[in-house]
Amino acid sequence: MKQNIKDLYKELENKKDFVLLCSDEFNIKPNSIHTNWFNAYWSIPDKHLSRVLELLQNYFKQQLIKAETL
Repeated sequence: MKQNIKDLYKELENKKDFVLLCSDEFNIKPNSIHTNWFNAYWSIPDKHLSRVLELLQNYFKQQLIKAETL
């Protein structure tokens, strides 16, 4: 699951907005999420993995839809 998250995250055009989305969802500071979850450590807590993947998949789909309409 973590590899899927890594692969999708790397493909995002606007990583900052996704980090802010996760920050709101999990009530954690954006800087903490960016640094610990998606940057150097990839230390996403196990209890959040499935939800992060779901958010990421939905966010990525929206990115694709926007790209198609341009």
